[in-house]
Amino acid sequence: MRFLRGSLMPKAVFLVAMLHMSYSQLRRQWGEQASEDKQISFDYTGAQMIFVIKVTSLAFCLYDGQQLNKQGVTLSAYQVKNAIAADSTPSLLEYLGYVFFFPGFAVGPSFEMSTYRRMISFDSTAYRRQLNTRAYSTLLVGLFWMVVYVVYNPTFTFLHLTTNEFQYKGMVAKAVYLCTAGVVARAAYYTAWKMSEGACVLAGLGFDGLDDSGSVRWMDISNVHISSVELGTSIRELIDGWNIGTNTWLRHHVYLRIMSQSTKHVPPSSSTAATVMTFLVSAWWHGFYPGYYLTFVIAALVSSAARTLRRNLNPLVTQTNSPNAKFAYNIAGWALSKYTLDFAVSPFMVLTLPLSLNAWRNNYFSVPIAVVLIHLSFNVLGGSQYIRKHLAAKYASAKM
Repeated sequence: MRFLRGSLMPKAVFLVAMLHMSYSQLRRQWGEQASEDKQISFDYTGAQMIFVIKVTSLAFCLYDGQQLNKQGVTLSAYQVKNAIAADSTPSLLEYLGYVFFFPGFAVGPSFEMSTYRRMISFDSTAYRRQLNTRAYSTLLVGLFWMVVYVVYNPTFTFLHLTTNEFQYKGMVAKAVYLCTAGVVARAAYYTAWKMSEGACVLAGLGFDGLDDSGSVRWMDISNVHISSVELGTSIRELIDGWNIGTNTWLRHHVYLRIMSQSTKHVPPSSSTAATVMTFLVSAWWHGFYPGYYLTFVIAALVSSAARTLRRNLNPLVTQTNSPNAKFAYNIAGWALSKYTLDFAVSPFMVLTLPLSLNAWRNNYFSVPIAVVLIHLSFNVLGGSQYIRKHLAAKYASAKM
């Protein structure tokens, strides 16, 4: 970082960090494939994934610091808040403290250098009771989900989706089992993330200065909003509530930078292309199992289809002014979003291509078929234009 300048620096850091992590992930994957019991003695790639987020985020924040006050350069509010000016480059000790911050070292949450600096400058002595309450209540949430996982994981697994026994279940039974297996699988993540979050809170992470009345402002450092994931009524709400640290990194340091990177030789990317590229980077960050790539490609397509569906159906439901219609619309959105999410992540959980395709086949390839039908209905066959004309005619008649 000290020897490179300009936009080349964060790109070089990003590439080197990702390639080094890729070596570790391939070594782990090949080791598992070569082992009869599919286990290896030590896996450090999870902590390395957090390291990659931190070191690449730091590189981009240093670059943003170089762009501050430059004419013709527009930075987002997030970039301005977290930019690191050239005269405040972290020392080696500060860099190591940030990267190896113990409470979040293994599973996150990841955070920017500016957040770490606010924490180490914060005297938490007067706020120990408040910190303890927040930390231990978070720990209790983690323990609850640990019990859920331990009790139900032997019964509800994604691997069961690939079996002959599952193949002969009815359609409704398959959907219920798939969604239940999704909740149980996520319980393991909730456990790890909430316990880590509690430790970070106890250390004072999340301090965001004082407001005008002198009260402490706290950032939301949670890596997951469980209520959004389990009760959200749209795909976007589910995705935004999951793995928030990684989503923040992907949004601000991948997606938005792809969208803003346009020159006279490189036209700006469309939102769909930028979404697909961002999901592919996310898959690369996770590793090289084929299931990862199936999950993130279908997730990108599902996100685009969900936007199309919401954009066309929301005005129809809003115009009815019927509480029952809106309630039914939200319930349908919740059920379909949950099913779609769990269908999409099944390859992520079973990892291999044959098992992934088998799990999808046993669920009738329902989500890919739905994505194609939505695209054909609204973008090819003129469904969007028909709805817009219908709404315009109804609005015109209402004004008369």
